[in-house]
Amino acid sequence: MLNIKSITKRTIAYIILKVSGTLGGGFIMGVEIWQAAAMAAFIGFMEVTEEVSRAYVQDGEVSEDDINQIFNELDDDHDPDLADDDARQA
Repeated sequence: MLNIKSITKRTIAYIILKVSGTLGGGFIMGVEIWQAAAMAAFIGFMEVTEEVSRAYVQDGEVSEDDINQIFNELDDDHDPDLADDDARQA
């Protein structure tokens, strides 16, 4: 069963990661901080939405395993240290 509460919490956490990584770059480029944060939040939300939709299209459902895989892949994409840690643990 799809756990909306879990997905929402994990999406918010992912958005926070996305925003925190973008604010510095926006500041350097001369973009208003609120604009950089809003754009990063929107992009983060759309990345999660796209991946959840892709999982649904594959077999008509989104399982807990699908959700875990989606967030693990998103996390690895943005933090190379986490990807290295996961590889060492495997």
